[in-house]
Amino acid sequence: MENKSPGVQQVRFAGEYQGPLTVYLNGTPVFERNERPTSGLFEIALSIPFGVHDLVACSVCEGTIWSVSLELVSVSAEESAPVKRIPPYPVEGLTDGWLYAGPFSAGNAPEWAAMTRMHAPIGSEGERTFWRADLPGAWVRPYLENAIYGKWNYPLGVTLYGILRTGQELGDPHYTNYAVDHIEQCTSMFAYSSWDQAQYGSPGVNHQLTLIDSLDDCGSFGAAMLEANKQRALDGAEAAAERIAFYITREQSRLEDGTLYRKRGTTDFMKDTVWCDDLYMSTPFLCKYYELTGDTAYLDDAAKQFLRYKKLMFIPEQGIMHHVFDFKFGKGNSVPWGRGNGWVLFSLTELLAVMPGDHPERPELVAFFRELCQGYSRLQGQLGLWHQVLTDPESYAEASCTSMFIYAFARGVRFGWLEEAAPYVEAVLRGWEGLTRYAIDKNGNVYGVCRGSGYSFNKLYYKDQLSWQLNDTHGIGIVLLAGIETIKLRKHLSACSR
Repeated sequence: MENKSPGVQQVRFAGEYQGPLTVYLNGTPVFERNERPTSGLFEIALSIPFGVHDLVACSVCEGTIWSVSLELVSVSAEESAPVKRIPPYPVEGLTDGWLYAGPFSAGNAPEWAAMTRMHAPIGSEGERTFWRADLPGAWVRPYLENAIYGKWNYPLGVTLYGILRTGQELGDPHYTNYAVDHIEQCTSMFAYSSWDQAQYGSPGVNHQLTLIDSLDDCGSFGAAMLEANKQRALDGAEAAAERIAFYITREQSRLEDGTLYRKRGTTDFMKDTVWCDDLYMSTPFLCKYYELTGDTAYLDDAAKQFLRYKKLMFIPEQGIMHHVFDFKFGKGNSVPWGRGNGWVLFSLTELLAVMPGDHPERPELVAFFRELCQGYSRLQGQLGLWHQVLTDPESYAEASCTSMFIYAFARGVRFGWLEEAAPYVEAVLRGWEGLTRYAIDKNGNVYGVCRGSGYSFNKLYYKDQLSWQLNDTHGIGIVLLAGIETIKLRKHLSACSR
């Protein structure tokens, strides 16, 4: 119910009931008939302040006849500022303004507060349901039609992680709240979308979370979700995290030694492959889930993935990684795609940052980090940027891999993982200068971010066909993270010089 008038309005409702009835306004009972007779006509006079209010009627069925009607019959305000009944969310096709839930068996009726939530199924297991309209077979189903806000997908996970960390670094809640609210819109609908999928065969929201079928659906947005959950406890986040953890550890295809790999693919050519990308789609989430649960099995799994991927995909003479290892051919694809390599180094820093100093895999992982940093530092371009194909300076300067190398080098210096800091400090500052000069304009638009990738054994696919896009969500958040780490590195250097 909504009052658009600036003052308190006196309203009168009239109705008829069959069966015990309680009417709540914002959780406070304003009408109760639980004694005999439990049927008849009634009126309610209410004082309605400015704003939107919850009006809930709970009716109990005692016999064969059971009904309740409640209509607004008078308002003290003039027509220019009325009080009116409105549905809690816009519902296409709804005519009378009321939504209906139930019936529920005796003793299982939900509390009134649960009845005002439009993002979760209502009732206990076995009687779980959702809202209906007063039309035959008219069930209400939430849908999300906008292209970005409230969507669960991995590029947005990258973006939101960057926005979240930006808000933290700047101490500005506008950025933090935007990211957290976006993520919570997804997590708060997790229980509903799972129920919706079971009811109808496909959910109306949260498709990629509810129907997880690849690591792309898991680690990126899931890691951002767990980082946001540190800011405030998000509705549904822990349940969603448990589902993601189960998928990664129990359902995702693995080789015999436990290496995460792609048994299936969007095309036959992509079957039976291991991708650099999947270290990002898995290990940052596993690290943060370890932080949440304290279960070292998730941290151990993340550590082993890096060492197994190194065996398959590391090119020791160059100190960099193949983008993909294809078991159909028994070899790597020999193309060091920029962002694929960036995912590896970025994700390794996320692991090292939370890994205890006495973890048995830590020395080998730090050594691997140093090997990769040496390999990537040799390939920095003249403008300070790294290239789409790392070893081909004629391929375009690519902003997302540049940002991830900046991020990782800066962290390596700050946390002491890199023994010779000076070359990497120079690489960070040159890289950030290059990004701000050539990849970011005065309005904050980000250029040079490679679009979503397939893979090939031919570097010309990456160089010529895999073009960049303006403000691509694969890169915006990573550029922000690079800027944050550059700021932190400068502060670190300033503190060390005192």
